[in-house]
Amino acid sequence: MWLERLCFGTSTFAAGRLRPDKDSRPGIATLREAVRQGLRWIHSNPRLGTQWAIREAVADAPVRHLIKAEAALDATPTQRRDAIYAAIDASRRNLGTDQLHAVVWEIDLKHTRHHALLVDENAVGDFYDAGAQMIRDSGVVDSQVAYCHSPAHLCAAKRCEPITGIAAQYNQAEPWPAFYLDGLEGPFFGMSPLRRGELGPSAVSWAAAHPAVTAVVVTMSTLEHLAGVKAALARPPSLESVWETARTWLPPGDRE
Repeated sequence: MWLERLCFGTSTFAAGRLRPDKDSRPGIATLREAVRQGLRWIHSNPRLGTQWAIREAVADAPVRHLIKAEAALDATPTQRRDAIYAAIDASRRNLGTDQLHAVVWEIDLKHTRHHALLVDENAVGDFYDAGAQMIRDSGVVDSQVAYCHSPAHLCAAKRCEPITGIAAQYNQAEPWPAFYLDGLEGPFFGMSPLRRGELGPSAVSWAAAHPAVTAVVVTMSTLEHLAGVKAALARPPSLESVWETARTWLPPGDRE
């Protein structure tokens, strides 16, 4: 079923409660219809104030919640723990659920002051490892997913025993995760397949074409957008087209 490869992203659709100039009703109706058709993955960030709308749209449907938690790479262990538990506690309260499917643990690039750490694979690995253990120790999250900003970060995450899944930006302009999909043991979530609206609906089917992709995370705000994504996923491209696009990311001498 097409919705099995789709995760509903909710970064902007329900901003109406926070911004009076935004109408949340179309987004809620879109999520409600997606759930009615069988959608089972929903990704949300408790800091964006959208989870109230998810709870309203989903009701008692058996969905799996992935929630975002982030901290600077140079944050102290206490700051990391506070960020993780604040995200978990707020999400459980806002979503009305005792158990979360996964926490997507991300390095906050913007607030990392010591930029040299971002290319230090040991520092990145320690960040993923320690955070994943905190998430696991909470006892209310099923799995720990590392959000990876680069190939080096993905390799560091793969070496961390508590990490059970990977998430990364994955689209036709940023296709590099394709080179790692065959070697991943856990789930992979392709984030921003439309690159924040820069790419057309067919880009969703490209991102979902590889069988190792568990789900692509798409933010949808209207029923028309949902229909477009559904139509695109019904026409998956060949796996070779994925590799053709991915090879364009490599330096010219490495494309053969």
